[in-house]
Amino acid sequence: MRSIVVLPTYNEVDNVDSMLAGLDLVDKARRESGAPDASVDVVVVDDSSPDGTADRVKLLGEEYRPGMVNLVVRPRPTGLAAAYRDGFAWALEHGYDAVVQMDADGSHPTAVVPSLLGALDAGADLALGARYIPGGSTDANWAWHRKALSVAGNTYARILLGLPYRDLTGGFKAWRSDLLGAISPVGGDLSGYAFQIHTTYAAHRLGARVVEVPFRFKERVHGTSKMHGRIVSEGVSAVVAMRFNPPTSAEWDPESR
Repeated sequence: MRSIVVLPTYNEVDNVDSMLAGLDLVDKARRESGAPDASVDVVVVDDSSPDGTADRVKLLGEEYRPGMVNLVVRPRPTGLAAAYRDGFAWALEHGYDAVVQMDADGSHPTAVVPSLLGALDAGADLALGARYIPGGSTDANWAWHRKALSVAGNTYARILLGLPYRDLTGGFKAWRSDLLGAISPVGGDLSGYAFQIHTTYAAHRLGARVVEVPFRFKERVHGTSKMHGRIVSEGVSAVVAMRFNPPTSAEWDPESR
């Protein structure tokens, strides 16, 4: 299964070295397994970071397998969800079988990517990295108010939308490309928490096989968080809107493959 990781960045020059090094190890291990089309590429979607993230990615790309590291530079920052949408579109256009989404700040460990892809290998259509299931956890250094907000947001969305998943607001996921392509437009025009909830809810409504894979969430070491109050307020109102106006998607048959 030919796979790609979509990695949005904005001022992540201090984090891209370790992220790409970790994903290189994932790529080598997958290819050495002997499975056909087991490569794991990366597309960095950079929002014209003023700190030189894109230039650093170009330089690092020369150190890895040809074609492994790809770069899309957007003209200006318009939010994480918009960067994901462009990265997803790039991945689908280039014919990948599986698409992994993860943050570039180190909060999503690259060592967990094989488990997410393994869940797809085993028959899942969508694998969710989950902090709030047995085996999952959060960094002790994560600010208590942010964890409380995350737990409350997940509980609120799960109850209001009637979903069984414990981690709806996280952005660490692996998708089968046919499912991702059926959710159009991906996440609507939402951003932040709402975008993450919307995409999983849309997959659920299509009858996708969704599994949760535990992981330990790590607080970022370098750089600053892009979280702000508008993302939280949008998440609250968007969940209500989804409850009464569920996402619509293209026709997709989970048994067709």
